[in-house]
Amino acid sequence: MSAVWNSAIWRKTWGDQRGLVLALAALWGVFPWLFLWLSAQIPMPAFQDVLLQAIPKDWQRLSGVPFSEVATHAGRVALAFVDPVVVLGATVWGITRGSDAVSGQLERGTLEMILAQPVERRAVWTTQALASTAAAALLCTILGTSVCAAAAVGPWAGKVDPWRFAVPVANVFGLMVCIAAITALVSAADSHRWRTIGILSGVYVFSLLAKLVGRMSSTFGWVGWLSILNAYEPQRLVGPAAESLPLLAAYDGILLGIALAGYVIGGVVFCRRDLPAPL
Repeated sequence: MSAVWNSAIWRKTWGDQRGLVLALAALWGVFPWLFLWLSAQIPMPAFQDVLLQAIPKDWQRLSGVPFSEVATHAGRVALAFVDPVVVLGATVWGITRGSDAVSGQLERGTLEMILAQPVERRAVWTTQALASTAAAALLCTILGTSVCAAAAVGPWAGKVDPWRFAVPVANVFGLMVCIAAITALVSAADSHRWRTIGILSGVYVFSLLAKLVGRMSSTFGWVGWLSILNAYEPQRLVGPAAESLPLLAAYDGILLGIALAGYVIGGVVFCRRDLPAPL
């Protein structure tokens, strides 16, 4: 166990990510309440009229679920999980923490000092991965608790079962861990954090465009399978448990499977590469 775990590195890693954890915790703790309050300002009949009558039916493919399901109280609450505040927050978390795994510390000159101590590289890598994953779970717990509480006592209290939104939170967790692992893999092979962030920003944009093309084009529908965001559909996971849990298993199976592969390959790359001398 000592070969893959170091309590000092664990404390350092949590210290490095503490500011981002606190910022996202505050944002995701408040956001669901604000989202539901703003959504409630539009009466349900007016929302249904706009969604079901004014928007072309072909656009339903962009939502991933029929507009008839979105135009319900549960569907409107579920839209919070695909709001940019949540999606971009999860993406920023993954890219920020993953890029700090190796290339970020190399740029700061701290990795050389850490490895100069009697500690193995795999302990550094494993601790980084576990700390990022644990923090993602903590943040998703805060988000899920806030959404459930807002649904239970907010403007639509009594109109929707708040426990229905516990499953979509697990999909947010899968996305955070997946992006963090892919970024850590690139970071393990790079020496500049800005380049790692740039590469992953490009990957995110490609994934977003690939998902849109896959949804809207019958000819190039296969392009959607090239996007990791194709496995991020939390708005589809608010149905009965018999339907949402198997779908969650499929989505998170893809995301966490990619994450596991990314961390394993990244660990091998990091443990075997030659690190550049500090400037």
